[in-house]
Amino acid sequence: MELWDIYDNKGHKTGLMKKRTDILSRGQYHLAAEVWIINDKFEILIQKRSDNKKILPNIWTLTTGCMVSGENTVDGSIREVEEELGICIKKDDLNFIRRIFQGNIIWDIYFVYMNIELSKLALQKEEVSDVKFVSAGEFKDMLLCGEIFKYDEIYDILSRV
Repeated sequence: MELWDIYDNKGHKTGLMKKRTDILSRGQYHLAAEVWIINDKFEILIQKRSDNKKILPNIWTLTTGCMVSGENTVDGSIREVEEELGICIKKDDLNFIRRIFQGNIIWDIYFVYMNIELSKLALQKEEVSDVKFVSAGEFKDMLLCGEIFKYDEIYDILSRV
């Protein structure tokens, strides 16, 4: 059973914990992170969500995940990248970009600048069905076509690549 720490609208822990399956009340938030892996050609690593996912199956996204109780977004990002892609990153690899409140989620966005050989990735099949690098232009085109999960601030973040 996965537990989440609950945060307030200022991003402070409330001392409450809830199960992942619980519905959060208004003004309650949980932490999540999104990791943009960018190579030296300024291409962005995107991953296609598995077709068995309940939320957004077969949609291209970035590496994302919810933080479990006691975990901050730095440690959670390291865990998610390793679980989903088999890539070991360190705290120093993570460059904090922005915090976004969306729905009942507090998203911390990080960039990781790293060259990766796609053939050496170990994809977590329950989560990820495919990966590829795309240029910023290709990323924008995929956003416009609805192929990549889109949120309001994504264009601002993309402009920082």
